[in-house]
Amino acid sequence: MTAHPPVSLTNIRVVTEQMLADRLEPVKTLAEEENEAYRVMKDAETGEHYLHYAVRHLNVAAGGLEEVYHQLMPLEHDDVIALALGSPDFTYPAHWNRAYLRNGPNGGFVWYDPDGASSQDGDYEAIAEEIRSRLASFRKEGRGGENEVGRLMEDIERIFDPDAEKS
Repeated sequence: MTAHPPVSLTNIRVVTEQMLADRLEPVKTLAEEENEAYRVMKDAETGEHYLHYAVRHLNVAAGGLEEVYHQLMPLEHDDVIALALGSPDFTYPAHWNRAYLRNGPNGGFVWYDPDGASSQDGDYEAIAEEIRSRLASFRKEGRGGENEVGRLMEDIERIFDPDAEKS
C-alpha cells in the first residue's frame, strides 16, 4: 500500500484547531506584547511556513469575556528568509494581502481572501452608484405612485440578479 503525500493546509477548506495543533511547530517569535504576538510556524507534514498572528481582545459588551483571535498566512520561501533576517513588514492587517486562515465558528479556521473582499467592495460600490442614479432619475421625473415605486424596486432587484424574470 502506498502512502499518500501530505495535504497542504491551503487545500483544506475548513481547518480544525486539532489539525493545527498536531501539525504546526513554532520556528521563531517575531514580536510579542501583552495582547498580541507574531510567530513563524512550520507545518511538520509539508514543510510549509505560516505567519501566525494572535490577538487577545476583552469583549466588554459580553461582560468582560476574553476572546483570542488567530490568523495564519502562508509564507513563500523568500518571505521566511526576510522575516528571519528581521523584516519589519509583517504587521496585521497592513501586510496581510493574500489569503489566510482565521478563526471560524466552532473552533475551525476558514480561509479569508482580502483581495476577494476588495473586489467585492468594488462591485457593491458600482451597484450603489447604479441605485443612486435610478433614484435620482425617479425623483427628477416626479414619479411616486405605488405602481411606479413597485417597478422601481423590481428594476433595482434586477441589478442584483440580472437573470430575474420581469413581472
